[in-house]
Amino acid sequence: MTQSDPFAAELRTAVEAAEAAGRVVMEMREQGMRFGHKEDFELVSEADLRASEMLHEALTGAFPDAGWLGEEHIDNRDRLTKERVWVVDPIDGTREFLQGIPQFAVSVGLVVDGEPVLGVVHNPASGETDAAVCVESAEHPATPAPVPFDVLVSRNELRWRDIPPLPDGTRVAGLGSVAYRLALLARKEGHAVITMYGRAEWDVAAGVALCRAAGMRATDVLGGPLAFNQPDPAIKGILAGVGGVHDAILQHFRTIGAIRD
Repeated sequence: MTQSDPFAAELRTAVEAAEAAGRVVMEMREQGMRFGHKEDFELVSEADLRASEMLHEALTGAFPDAGWLGEEHIDNRDRLTKERVWVVDPIDGTREFLQGIPQFAVSVGLVVDGEPVLGVVHNPASGETDAAVCVESAEHPATPAPVPFDVLVSRNELRWRDIPPLPDGTRVAGLGSVAYRLALLARKEGHAVITMYGRAEWDVAAGVALCRAAGMRATDVLGGPLAFNQPDPAIKGILAGVGGVHDAILQHFRTIGAIRD
């Protein structure tokens, strides 16, 4: 990107902040740290909290007019009055992080008027950073779905066979962080990402921006539009993929009666 590109400064700052947070959380994992459960029984570690503070300081310090929605911060409803809002998960895939499985990510998205326009997904274990800006629809025309095609789901969904019925011949792979899965999809390392589970906005905002910048389609799991910076920052599952695969999965769901128009 050049300085004349929209959101060039925001993208540069987000990449630097995500990678700095990634270095710190890896150091903390090597040194050992405390962890526990939140009230909803989700895992949280000292590294999640430290990374959250680093990202908040870097991003709101550089762009003080933007709002903030982060997993490890108390939700400030003032964000609903903001045009621009950072939507951040300091460690998406805390379980994988604690287990030493290299499938977690620092996820930083920027939402403008409810649409994710910037995404940074950094995997500190592998050193991979995916970053993109998508300010206009870049969706590629849908082409016939390849046969077979590859769908990325969560490790637990695969382990417990909690996967929705998919077209015959679909190859399914289980990975950790949904942000990381969406980043892999944007790189075309797979044809679709799907989860029937509800997600929080901070889980997917950055990954959705990456996928849309790569010309892919991203909706909720029933094909509905995704909206961000909502009063209740929840997403009804997610289906993202190249246009032909996205359409093929939705049509399959309709054929078997899983969803109706």
